[in-house]
Amino acid sequence: MIETAIKTDSGEIIKAVIQSKLSGSELEWFESNIAFENSVQFFQNFGLISRKIAPIIPEWTAQEKNVLEELYPGFTQSNWDLQQLCRCLLMIHLPIQQNVEVIKNLAEMAAIKELVCLYKGLFFLKNASDFVLMVQEGIRTNMVAVFDAIALTNPFTAKYLPIDPWNQLVLKAVFMGRPLYKIIDLDLRKNEKLALIVHDYIHERWSAGRLVSPEIWRLVDGYVNQEIATDLVNAIHTGDTLTKQAAIKTLKESSFYNESEIPDEVLLDSTITWNEIGTKYYSQLNS
Repeated sequence: MIETAIKTDSGEIIKAVIQSKLSGSELEWFESNIAFENSVQFFQNFGLISRKIAPIIPEWTAQEKNVLEELYPGFTQSNWDLQQLCRCLLMIHLPIQQNVEVIKNLAEMAAIKELVCLYKGLFFLKNASDFVLMVQEGIRTNMVAVFDAIALTNPFTAKYLPIDPWNQLVLKAVFMGRPLYKIIDLDLRKNEKLALIVHDYIHERWSAGRLVSPEIWRLVDGYVNQEIATDLVNAIHTGDTLTKQAAIKTLKESSFYNESEIPDEVLLDSTITWNEIGTKYYSQLNS
């Protein structure tokens, strides 16, 4: 069934994978409630999903992973469960001329799990770009789960946010200690303005006697000036292993790289990827 859906839109793809993962009773209920006559019925069905559909994260086949990643970059890292997919399909079924108002109204009264689904699902909508202001407002949230739904493994922000809201999102991820390696297309949307702000932040942390995540150097990679280069050399000589690896990785990509300044043992570790640095760092924090 998914082979046919590949040639159609996101709604057909999601419908195909849902049909293959729901139990018989779940599928019967969902197919009889996916159609709705008005926004009130949409709200009711959206809420009922938490009672009618199990919050199971499906096991995806290789083909399903390929299709879903092509549709939604970062999908297989996002821990989509069946409730979220069913709710997204309801969102897709909203008439485009009404969905902005309806979804905004839902967001104002939604529980945390519902908000997470709303923000994760916006990318699937044909008029996703109409929700930029809603996402910009969402970035201000203090709820970690909701912020993560917007910022991490969600392709919406990289594709649609203007530069200043994008920078705000990345900076908030830094301040909140969220894993930068999970931000989709982070390297494609890095910019000099962001790099300079981050560099100032690094100095503020150092002045207060505090450390910074080794991932933070990823944000200045490509925008290294003399002052940043000096700080990178300092980090290489004084930081922990991951910080040394991140700093040498950043410095080697700049015009300020001087191999004679770098200890031999650090040079050997400079081939590590940014995703590996992020994965190892947050693994250490959570161990």
